[in-house]
Amino acid sequence: MKSSFLSLTILLLVWHCASVLTGFPFLPPPGRVFLVMLEGLGSGELSPHLLISLFRVLAALVLGFLPAFFLGMAAGRSRRADRIISPGMYLLFPVPKVALLPVILLFLGLGNGAKIFFVALIVFFPFYLHIRDEAAGLSSRYFDALHSLGGRRRDAFRHILLPALLPRIFSSLRMNLGTSIAVLFLAETFATRKGIGWYIMDAWSRLDYDEMFAGIMALSLAGLLLFFLVDRAEARFCRWQRS
Repeated sequence: MKSSFLSLTILLLVWHCASVLTGFPFLPPPGRVFLVMLEGLGSGELSPHLLISLFRVLAALVLGFLPAFFLGMAAGRSRRADRIISPGMYLLFPVPKVALLPVILLFLGLGNGAKIFFVALIVFFPFYLHIRDEAAGLSSRYFDALHSLGGRRRDAFRHILLPALLPRIFSSLRMNLGTSIAVLFLAETFATRKGIGWYIMDAWSRLDYDEMFAGIMALSLAGLLLFFLVDRAEARFCRWQRS
């Protein structure tokens, strides 16, 4: 925690020095930006956009993770399933998903559904690959030992698969969290008037740099909070990793 505050302090100090030394009107000092952000959150101008973006990110992570988990488990533990599932995944993974955004908008419209599906589509593949590789890497000796002790299939999931997969899942979640925030920003610049991405670009188009950086700061702090929650959850559910 102390190291996080130290790095944040250094970042803000560098930002403040750059603002003072350059004097650029499009680089306001962080103190003023922070006050504008608080005012926007308090007045309701900024907070609805931030909340809708956070909802989209969390919904997309859930939507991308659930099918990736079951398909990754199936492909990782069954060679036959892997031969059926993985070739299609390897074929679709390199396709640039940004190019599909206009198509997704045509099918799902301009509301939350299209943006959530677009982000979920991007995070699905890393989730799948990490879970599939981790499940495939487990030695059969663990399952043989559990079977010799009278364990059942559900016991294998609880005592072998889940403990083995959880650290990789949290690592993948951490990576996909940053990816989803970045991708959502792009999605919110298309045909919408809601979301932190639209808020930032709207402020930029009006040359209101204080509001623009206030939106960026709010998004960064929200992302920092989400990463902190993921770290706490990992410490709670993967205690053997810390010890």
